[in-house]
Amino acid sequence: MKKIVSFGELLIRLSSPGYQRLSQAKQLTIDFGGAEANVAVSLAQFGDSVSYVTRVPQNDMVASALHHLKGFGIATSDVLFGGDRIGLYYYENGAIGRSSKVVYDRNYSSLVTLEKGMIDWDTVFDGADWFHWSGITPAVSESATLALKEGLEIATKKGLTISMDYNFRGNLWKWGKSADEVMPELMKFNHVMSGTHPDVDVLAGKIDDYLFEEEGQKIIKENPNCKIVVFTSRGTISASHNTWSGALYDGEKVYRSQQYDLTHIVDRVGGGDSFMAALIYGLRNLKNHQETIEFAVAASAIKHTIEGDQNICSKQEVLDFIKTNGLGKIIR
Repeated sequence: MKKIVSFGELLIRLSSPGYQRLSQAKQLTIDFGGAEANVAVSLAQFGDSVSYVTRVPQNDMVASALHHLKGFGIATSDVLFGGDRIGLYYYENGAIGRSSKVVYDRNYSSLVTLEKGMIDWDTVFDGADWFHWSGITPAVSESATLALKEGLEIATKKGLTISMDYNFRGNLWKWGKSADEVMPELMKFNHVMSGTHPDVDVLAGKIDDYLFEEEGQKIIKENPNCKIVVFTSRGTISASHNTWSGALYDGEKVYRSQQYDLTHIVDRVGGGDSFMAALIYGLRNLKNHQETIEFAVAASAIKHTIEGDQNICSKQEVLDFIKTNGLGKIIR
């Protein structure tokens, strides 16, 4: 099977220990992440061939981050070196009614200063049949948006399937245009994308199929290349207790997953990325849409039990999770 290309900013994550506030912490834990890197890590663990594309400076921290990705079998030969700094974000874990918090430090990073023409997209897409991106890249700068659009145009000419996670980050859209102004032009390239419904956060698992169908039809009508729209549905009981489910709409039918009760969340960062990765895997490898949405939601449920940005789990672990209904039975 041909390779998947995932494109976006590689980040260093600095987390306060346990449930400490950032303002309390005397030391921080280093992890590596970024939405599209997280997708690449999951796909590689499921057995897909994955290439990750980004722009980073040359320094010891970047070398460590790339070594981390290579350890999962991800190809990094198309990573572009340039610029002065790698993006950072700081994270504190919420508890009970206190929300988790992210503080970004990404201004003037190597990806933010990426420009059209810097990436050799023809070479990047050699041997690929799938391109994944997220709405975080166009949020960080106009120049990164133009570089992404160039990649989307070339991916389209080469006949790749294109997937996108909207990943709205209000704190990043600071360069002069809003997501509503920028995203529609980029979304028209997509074949698979995440969607949302205004009632999702309120109703969580109680949403009727027709609401998903209504929103899916709207997205497909506005983006004629789109064939698959997916939704995640999170019910927030507290910072550490959520319900979690998903739905897939293929233009004809809504497929819904079972709902999981995530009673003691360890780390929800990367939950959507793990969902998108498992969705891509399912669309490429599983028998039908019902299996695909079950696999995507189960993989993401597992991510909520794992510290750090990335979902460290295998395909078999996801299948076992589905089989046992997420009961966490000991494996002997």
